[in-house]
Amino acid sequence: MHALRTKIRVPYEQALEYTRQARNLQLATRHVRATSKFMQLVRRLAVQIPESGGRPDYALAALTLVDIERLVDTSDLCGIDVVDRALATEVTPRRQQTANEANEMLVGGMRRQHQSDVGSGLQILFNLGIISNAVDTRIQASIAALHTIITGRIDPRALHIGVREHNARATAIDGRDMVGIDTILWTRLEDMIDAVLASGLEVRVLERVLQRKRDVLRVDARVDASYLDVVASKLGDRVLALWWTKVVDTIAREIHASCDESSVVRQILTNNYPRLVQLFLPRLEPLLAARLGGVTSVRDLQSSVASVLIGDEDTGCAGDVDLAQSPNVRYSDWGMRVLWTRLLSVFEAEYVNKAASRMDDSVSRCFPAPPPAGLVDAQSTWAQRHNTKSDELQAVSTVPNRKLVASVVRSVGTELEMAKSDARLCTMVARAATRAISSFVATTKDRLLSVMDNPRVVDPCAATAHPMTRSVIGLINCVEALRVGISELCQPADQPLTAPAQSVLCTCRDELQTFIDAQSDVLLDAADRAISQALLDVDNSSLWSHAEHALQWLQTQVLEPLDPRRSSRVHTMTDSYLTLFVHTVCVTMPLAETAKLRLASELPQLEFACSQAASTMGVRVTGDAYKSVRQMRPLLFMTSRELAQVLGERGAEWSSVSELDLLNHVVCRVATEEEAACVPHELLGCSRREWLGCVAGSEFVESTDVCRNKEMLHLWDTRNLSASCRAVVCECLKRMLEHKLADDLVALIQAALSMK
Repeated sequence: MHALRTKIRVPYEQALEYTRQARNLQLATRHVRATSKFMQLVRRLAVQIPESGGRPDYALAALTLVDIERLVDTSDLCGIDVVDRALATEVTPRRQQTANEANEMLVGGMRRQHQSDVGSGLQILFNLGIISNAVDTRIQASIAALHTIITGRIDPRALHIGVREHNARATAIDGRDMVGIDTILWTRLEDMIDAVLASGLEVRVLERVLQRKRDVLRVDARVDASYLDVVASKLGDRVLALWWTKVVDTIAREIHASCDESSVVRQILTNNYPRLVQLFLPRLEPLLAARLGGVTSVRDLQSSVASVLIGDEDTGCAGDVDLAQSPNVRYSDWGMRVLWTRLLSVFEAEYVNKAASRMDDSVSRCFPAPPPAGLVDAQSTWAQRHNTKSDELQAVSTVPNRKLVASVVRSVGTELEMAKSDARLCTMVARAATRAISSFVATTKDRLLSVMDNPRVVDPCAATAHPMTRSVIGLINCVEALRVGISELCQPADQPLTAPAQSVLCTCRDELQTFIDAQSDVLLDAADRAISQALLDVDNSSLWSHAEHALQWLQTQVLEPLDPRRSSRVHTMTDSYLTLFVHTVCVTMPLAETAKLRLASELPQLEFACSQAASTMGVRVTGDAYKSVRQMRPLLFMTSRELAQVLGERGAEWSSVSELDLLNHVVCRVATEEEAACVPHELLGCSRREWLGCVAGSEFVESTDVCRNKEMLHLWDTRNLSASCRAVVCECLKRMLEHKLADDLVALIQAALSMK
């Protein structure tokens, strides 16, 4: 048993010992190989960065240093005397020398805007694995330098000291070289922005090179990642965006602190907000313009752009507007969004509020507050003493002064001109102007309603025109003057407005036009209604005097003082009056010689009155209505035989008089000579006024129940009054033929029935 154990155990223990010796030998060989590799790299590093003489190759040295660090990290070389001594005397000093040289190349390249030097420095820092820390250090140094320049620069006390020092050096006798706090403030702000631009251009060069250089060592897990991606993943944002955000915060903090401490500084910056915007742009356009790369961020980029593109109705934010002085910068750009949100928005809101207040003040001056009760009593006493009606005084105080209305347009134009360089600001000012004009229109509307509460103001049939009628016209003319001014502002001759602002003003102009049309239609409708009713009053022998009075009121009280051109409406009205009077003449009976003479004299008077009324609007009375009036005069004095010949031939010279009017005239002519003859209104069982309304058209029909004779219902159709009236008139003529009539009347009736 002992012999068997000896034969098995001894060889096994020997095999274990040989295995341990082999493992130790392998480990020793690995350490020897690593130490040998380390010494080779150290000798290579010594060649790449010689201690004296020769030109160092820091880029290759950085790669060698990376290999040394990887070798030391992967191999346990601690405690090896040659390795420790080489790290202390050879590797560490050269690593520090390489890092210092890379930082110097980076700083010098950024300062000279030399991308090759910046790229070489970044390559070395990247190979050393300290690119993120180095870039962060460079950015923080730039921010700290700007913070030193900006902090306390526009402090109110420092501004006053600067004013005193400058004015103490002034030598001009008249003091023209002395300055105020605003000059010093803008000068120092310009110096601050120039410093920001200089530093920003350096950072922009750094970001451009970072974006172009690629991670060939695959330090970042992403494929084909740039140095910028590597740095942004460590710093949390892109280089220029990180720098820009902190710089804007520094400037905003300094400006807001100065404004909180001094209301004068706040007032200067608020009142000159367009200049404040122009202070940043176009100076900072090389940093903010998207065409040149712009400022972009990996954080909140999509949400910020979306919020700008969607727009904000309260702030007037719109993503598709540019600044006139910097067409390459948009409010949708991330850098501009940061600047507006953290600095410009407060001053923009205050500026717009002040602009709106100035425009509201110009509107308020047009409608001053009513005088106290004592002054009203004094005005009444003065009116009684000078035989002046109180209505005339009220008319004077109701209508705004034209110069004050012009001042509203000037105020709006001035505010738009000051904001024209910034499309966003111009749009907001245009909206404020629209609100001010809306308040003007609302006040005007209230005054119009208060004036028109008196029915005599818009009564064309009153014996004397009411003085307040001119007040109504004056108020409408004021709004028209405002509309004309806004129309001129919509398309200025020198420099057009931006599209959003122009759209706002055009909408306001259209609303003013709608208001003017609606209010002037109230007067025109009143006159139209009175004149039409007078012409339809066929049973009244003095109908022409009433119509003439209403036409005179229309011309003298409405059309002559009215500034808005209502040419088409007036042309339609005068044509309808001429046509309506022809209808009235054709149904007039008995048609004796006196009636013919009266109608023959009234026709040219109506023609002249309509021509005068239309000429005030620049319209000439022509067309079929005018021709029909001209043709009715000879038609009245024709004999029955001559009229029958005219109806039989019905040449082109008589085509203006409608067939229904000719038939009605024939009926009235026959009924005048034959008292037993039937007439259309008697056949229907209605009044002559109702019959005339049916002849004139559906708009003049007062009641749909015109046909009260059941025997005539088969001829009457309310849906087609013209055909129904013609059928009734023809039925009357046919029934007249049943009576014994003179031969010339029979021929006249037959000619009328045979008309086509």
